[in-house]
Amino acid sequence: MKDKLQKFAFILSALLALGMTQAAFSQDSNAMPMDDPGWAEFPFTPGDGLFISTFPDTASFLNGVFPIDDRGYSELPIVGKVNVSKMTIPELRDFLKQNYESYLKFPNIYVKPVVRVSLLGGFVRPGLYYVDINSSLWDVVHLAGGTLLEDGIKDLRWQHGKKELSKNIMLLYEKGISLRRMGFSSGDIFWTPSPTRPSFWDHVRDVLPILSFATTIWTFYNTYQRDMILLRTR
Repeated sequence: MKDKLQKFAFILSALLALGMTQAAFSQDSNAMPMDDPGWAEFPFTPGDGLFISTFPDTASFLNGVFPIDDRGYSELPIVGKVNVSKMTIPELRDFLKQNYESYLKFPNIYVKPVVRVSLLGGFVRPGLYYVDINSSLWDVVHLAGGTLLEDGIKDLRWQHGKKELSKNIMLLYEKGISLRRMGFSSGDIFWTPSPTRPSFWDHVRDVLPILSFATTIWTFYNTYQRDMILLRTR
């Protein structure tokens, strides 16, 4: 009888612990995500992008960046076009929870605006990217895999509207100043020189030592064969 009571008490304790854990997880999951105080009330700007994360469900079809067209609409899975430019972050988060509740494993949804940046020239992975406006220039260069040239950062150019800026970029890079504080505007371009393409004579110069070595071996072999023939004919 005593053993049965001990087993019952153990099972009851385990069930209580499990219930408390689930309650705590549910409370944490429903907690309001912290939004950046630097964002505007309506932060989703036409022409930029909308970043959505449903962590820890990393396989969800909602994860990723959704472009915002020039009218302020973003095309979301299943629901279609949504005018996100007229929504605050909490409003958009509630909209996503209501429309995708049956598709979400967890009630966690994080949203934020992202801006466009072009990384051209001598980057490892040049291209067009969406980034957080609070990212640093270091983060942006890291996104492209760095520069192909060792002094690529020193030669970095910033196309800001009609102006091309090159001063103090190294200082901004080293200090990790955010794009927002730099005065970055969505669509700005960062460019760095690409390695010079080798000419025909550069290829010849690279191959010449190999040809010279092969010629030396061939001459040595022919000389050896000639000497052997002369020795045999004596």
